[in-house]
Amino acid sequence: MNRRLIGNILIIILVVLLGSGMAMYLVPFSKGLASLHTVFGFLFVLAMVFHIINNKKPLFNYITGNRKPRFQKLQAPLIFSIIVALAFGLYFNVPILNGVYNFGNQLRNQKLGKEKTHFEYEIIKLPDANGQQHFEVELKKGDAFQYPLFAIWLEDSLGNYMETLYISRVIASSTFDFGKNVDGKWQSAVKRRPETLPYWSHKRGIKAPDGLYVPLINATDLDAVSGATPTGNFIIKSKSDMNSLKHYNVMLEVNQSYDWNSYYTKDKFPDDEIYSGSGQVGQPSLIYTAAVSPQNIKDNMYKIMQLIGHGHHSGKNGKLYKDLSHISTAKQIIDRVILKIH
Repeated sequence: MNRRLIGNILIIILVVLLGSGMAMYLVPFSKGLASLHTVFGFLFVLAMVFHIINNKKPLFNYITGNRKPRFQKLQAPLIFSIIVALAFGLYFNVPILNGVYNFGNQLRNQKLGKEKTHFEYEIIKLPDANGQQHFEVELKKGDAFQYPLFAIWLEDSLGNYMETLYISRVIASSTFDFGKNVDGKWQSAVKRRPETLPYWSHKRGIKAPDGLYVPLINATDLDAVSGATPTGNFIIKSKSDMNSLKHYNVMLEVNQSYDWNSYYTKDKFPDDEIYSGSGQVGQPSLIYTAAVSPQNIKDNMYKIMQLIGHGHHSGKNGKLYKDLSHISTAKQIIDRVILKIH
């Protein structure tokens, strides 16, 4: 094919690609603009094939550096190495290299009235948990999140407790870092908090020596699954043995102190020694669940855990209270919680 013709075609196509590329960088997504850029990209590749065929000999000399000094012979492999390194850096999202893309993305989002939010997740691994089935519970905190306590456990399809998958360490031992104040300094101490996660503790069904269902020090069934209390967004990784032919429920209970509202006030239950005594109780614990079928286990599906009720305000029983009309800000402790079994 005529070299002049190919050269003119390449220049015109390159101008179109430059224009459409800059437009895609600066303005929100447009299907027409994306189609234009894609089609002319294919035409550019096709024209380059003819260009290489027409100029294969000089291009070969450029690459190999025939009849050139040693330094110029290294020019082609050096450029190739730089381009490969740049491509890998962009693909794997190296912050410095992706600055140009992020700037354009910010411009486009501003024109759409969107704000891009970055989430960081704390990974809590429980390497001593036993089982062949891996669990991941991903929780994105809500606006009311203020260092709540959690329990995650497994039940059969009839609601019978099977095992705990994760429990905040302070509940597993009833030992709180800020347990008592001695001469103006906080020290760790044992504190009994039956109101914290009553639905889980009663489901577990093990009484401590003081008659409460809240575990005390040396609860051996919880050693492998107790972990740090998350302080923000988190992903908990645990394990369990599950029969792939059975149905299960994965449960989550969350509670947060000092979150009183117009119904659950500090003096709401003056005759309740637990509620009125500690000065820490607010709205009761909330319970979330996700049903897991054999097909879910096989397909490694994600499940959104749903809010189904709350526990007793002072932990006197293990009932599930489905009326959530008096719950307010506690519903914003969790923005979303997603379960994955694989």
